[in-house]
Parts: sequence; structure tokens; C-alpha cells
Amino acid sequence: AAAEELAEDGRLFRHRLAELGSAELPLLARPVRVARRVLELALGRVRLDVDVARIATLVNDPPAGEHLLVEPGTRALVLDAVRRQSDTLSASYVWAPIPWIVGPPGSGRVSLALAAAHHAGKKALIVRTQALPRVPEEIVRALQAALREALLFDAALVIRDLDVLTGDVERSIPDLIPHAAAVLANHTGPVIITAVRALWPAGNDRPIVVAELPVPNEADRITLWERTLGPFDAALARDAASRYRITGGVIEKAAASARSHAAGRGTPVELADLRAGVRAQLEPDLITLARRIEWQQTWDDLVLPDDVVDELYQMLGRVKHRRTVLDDWGFGRKVAKGVGISALFSGAPGTGKTMVAGLIARELQLDLYQIDVSRMVSKWVGETEKNLGRLFDAAAAGHAVLLFDEADSLFAKRTAVTSSNDRYANLEVNYLLQRMEAFEGITILTTNLETSIDEAFRRRLAFRIQFPVPEIEERKQLWQAMLPAEARIERGIDFTGLAERFAMSGGYIRNAVIRAAYLAADDGGVITTRHLQRAAALEYTAMGKIIHGDPTTL
Repeated sequence: AAAEELAEDGRLFRHRLAELGSAELPLLARPVRVARRVLELALGRVRLDVDVARIATLVNDPPAGEHLLVEPGTRALVLDAVRRQSDTLSASYVWAPIPWIVGPPGSGRVSLALAAAHHAGKKALIVRTQALPRVPEEIVRALQAALREALLFDAALVIRDLDVLTGDVERSIPDLIPHAAAVLANHTGPVIITAVRALWPAGNDRPIVVAELPVPNEADRITLWERTLGPFDAALARDAASRYRITGGVIEKAAASARSHAAGRGTPVELADLRAGVRAQLEPDLITLARRIEWQQTWDDLVLPDDVVDELYQMLGRVKHRRTVLDDWGFGRKVAKGVGISALFSGAPGTGKTMVAGLIARELQLDLYQIDVSRMVSKWVGETEKNLGRLFDAAAAGHAVLLFDEADSLFAKRTAVTSSNDRYANLEVNYLLQRMEAFEGITILTTNLETSIDEAFRRRLAFRIQFPVPEIEERKQLWQAMLPAEARIERGIDFTGLAERFAMSGGYIRNAVIRAAYLAADDGGVITTRHLQRAAALEYTAMGKIIHGDPTTL
């Protein structure tokens, strides 16, 4: 027994209570040094080791988790696994399964782990995986020290977010999970692992049991909103629970933010406060790949043919009545996938595609995020899919509208595979298609040329709306609509002449009107026909078109 304890893999060295000298010497010739931790304990300093305290937190009295909204079967699974690990009389003690609690951030993974420690009569030592070193030898030493402290304090070891140790071959980042698993598998005390997904190495003989914590259902989300916001309008709780498919942890933080917004005004919490609170929690995952845009125009500023406007109102109606049709009327059972709303807006630049996306988001009281394709697409294999996954996950939770402006670069036709680059590009398109079908929110694609979009995407789109270049009468309306009521305008402006002379879409007309306003301000402050003609001519030239004759005479 003494020889086993003095072996390199004996408990003295495995728990970092003693350290061996140079590995270049024979084992019996290597000096042995007593660890600083032993001296501290001998002197009566019973506290968490300072090195372990940098990566872990000791919870002396873990909460019982009575208010956790977790399925009884899932709770029992975890509590039983920790109890079995704590049963030192069990013949199969070493091989008691390690519970993996998996789920999205804020789903209560750590809270359930703490509850399991409480019911096992243990303290809890929570290891912050983000704080662990990223070198295999160093992470092994750090975890060995954490295991030692867990035994000293009779604590269940909670490894938080173990999946962040996943490697990346393309970027030469080592996969550290096998090294961590090798240490944890031999621990003789309770171990609980939390992660987004279970990634236990196939070669590790220690069994695991996976407990999944999904996003709470709508009824539970109502309870969570009411619990975190306190007494307020029950209809607002139902609205928030219906809009935002988020976890309890996110709800708690969003509610705190909403209360702060309302307290600043001295009024009760409103839906706008909840939107701001949810946005504050989820936007970090969106703004790295997209930017939120707000639209100040209204539907009155929109000039489009009646048939196009009708299609847009149909699209809005599908969003507003989706629950009635899919849930109340049972059509959800007939649709296996693709219950989200996806639309392709195609047309020449300036025809109002992006503006309409903003108006739709505003009408539905949703946030609109315009995707930055340059940040979305990565040269690293598989990284684009990860970016898209984060984007769609955050948008689904926050009920945001995704706008892929100039979608050709992401949704282009798949090509024949002649190289590895073609194969990976096609994989990205396939992944995009899968995520769009699974996404339950609103996705809007815009393009100048519909035929450039992959046909598989076009077939699966709920709406394909063509934005035509405006005709003379529509251009006349656009010229008139672009001039605010507050602006100083001369009487008798020839809007018909402007519409006939300059064949421009709404975006260019807007630019021309704003340019004319600055010209007028420089001339004395009244917008005249001459200012509009001159500005239109300058805009026409910028479009690459030729003007015949004097642009200031119609």
C-alpha cells in the first residue's frame, strides 16, 4: 500500500500534496517536496487554497433549489447520480456515473448542480472553466488541485461550462476535454459537469448520465416573468412569455433591467422596458455579426403598387395570426418544419426593400438586425456555420427580425464541386438552409437579382416579393412624400416634371430631396423647383446616367 501511495499516480502526487523533482532522474533518485498546501493545513489555516481560489468558488451552504422549474424526472436523475457518487459503501463507487447537466445559458444548470450537492449533504466547489489554463499539463495540475480541495472540504465538484475546452484543429487550438476528463474520471468524490452539450471522450471508461434542461415552456416562462417582475399587469407577463423564448436566467436579468428602466421614469414596467431588458442580455451575441437598425418612416411614406402592398399585409397577417392558425386550429401538426416567416425582397437599388423590412419590424414591435456578411463569413472551415448558429440562436431567443441585405453573397447558388473550397461553400449554403427552416422567427432577404439566389432557398421562402422601379405617377408621389411638413417649400413645385425627367427609384429621390434641402439652406432657406432639379441632376450623374439639356429647365 505504501508503494502505491508513493507511485507517480498515487494520491500524494495526484492531489498535489507532494511534488516530485526532475523527471530526468530515476524515480527513486528524484527528490520529493512537500506541497505548500500541506504546510498551511498543518498550521491550521483551513481555507480554500489560493491557487484554486483563482479558478473556483466554494459554496458552503448550497441552496436546495425548491423554486427551480425543472422536470421532476430530470431533477431526480441528477440528485440520484450525485447520491450514488457520494455513497462510499458502493462496490462500484469509482464507476458511479458523472452527471452532465446540459442546456442553454441561463437554463439553471448550476442551480440544479448546487441543489444536488445540497441534497447529498455536501458543499459545492464550482470550477470556472473559463479561468483554467489552456496548456494540457497545466490544466491537469489545476484540476488535480481542485479535486484535492473538494475532498478536503467535503464538497461536490461542479465543473462549469466544460465544453469551452473544445479544440479547433484548423486554428491549432488543442482539445483539452480529454485531459480534463482523464483527471475527473478518477475522482473519488461527487463530480457534476455543466455544458451546452455533452462532449465526454469516447475513450474514457467512466460512465456519464446526461440531464437536459431545455428552454422553459410558455407556462413556465409566465411564472418566471411574474416571479421576477413582481406585481404587475398579468397580460404583460403573458406577452413577454409569448414573445421571448428565453431561459430563466435570462428572464431574471432582463426583468432587473426592465425594472431599472421603469424606475427611472417613475412608472410601471411596460413592454418597451422588457424589450430593452431582453435586448441587453442577447445583443452581445448579435452585434458581433449584425447591427440593430431603427426606422423612423411610417407606412404613409411608402409608395408601392397595390399588389405589392397587399403581399406585405399578408406577410404581417401571417405573423400576427400564427398562433391562431398553428396552435388553436391545429395546423402546426401538419407542418413538420418551416413554421417561421421567410421572405425574399428583390428589386433594383433604392426601391424600398430595406425600408419595408424596418416598417415590418416596427409594426410588430420587434428589433431588426441587419447582418454584416463580412463578419459572418470566415476563412476557417466550420467557423461560418458557428457564426450562423450563434446568430440564429440569439435571434430566436430575442424574437428579432433578421435582415440579410444583399443576400447574394450568402445565399448564392451552389456550385459544382471542383475543389475543397467549393465543397465547404456548399456546406455553408446547406447549413444556412437548415437553420432557416428551423428558425421560428422572421427572416428577410434582399437582393437586386432574384435569380442569383439558390433555388432551394427560393422554393422554401414563404414570400417572394418583387419591388418594381416606380413609374411616373409613383415617382411623383415619392417626390411629394419626401418633403416634410416642417420644410419651407415654394408654391407650385412641378412634381410631375421631376417625375417625368428623372427616372429614379425612391432611395435616389430621397437622396436628391435631402441634397436639395441643403442647397436651399445655403441659398436662404426656401426649397424651390430649381434646387430639386439641380439635386436630381447631381444624383442622376452619380447613378451613371446622362442628362440632356439644362437640368434646371423642365
